[in-house]
Amino acid sequence: MQANFKAAGSLMGMKVVVNPLCDDVQRMHPSPRFAELMPPEFVAELDAWMLKFFGTQNLTYKLGDGTIVTGPKTYGALLGQL
Repeated sequence: MQANFKAAGSLMGMKVVVNPLCDDVQRMHPSPRFAELMPPEFVAELDAWMLKFFGTQNLTYKLGDGTIVTGPKTYGALLGQL
């Protein structure tokens, strides 16, 4: 499996890693336990509704004291503010 991320430099002394998997992450999904109990078609329908109703978010993670992992959208917005 090929890595989807790249080191993007630093921000305030912290290493920045940009990974597209951090952009447009669905906010809510049916729980795995709920999905086990329901027909797959219903779960897929509910998942699609949750995406439409709750939308997506762009995530950022701080790893330890020295690394930030974020998506290209958030990284671009950060650079636009500097």
